[in-house]
Amino acid sequence: MVFKLKGDDHTQAMSLAEAHLFDPSGKGRAMKEWVQVPYDHGPSWPSLAEAAHRYVLSL
Repeated sequence: MVFKLKGDDHTQAMSLAEAHLFDPSGKGRAMKEWVQVPYDHGPSWPSLAEAAHRYVLSL
């Protein structure tokens, strides 16, 4: 699952095992605010989705 995050929420997501910046092209051009969170961390997805929703509402 991929989430657009900032600040502490971004840091928290990146600290999860095997989480990484989302690179849809696969050419080493990761999207800095977007974090790809593995299926193993599915229980974290709802709170990350809420954080992403708060972030995009603030734009």
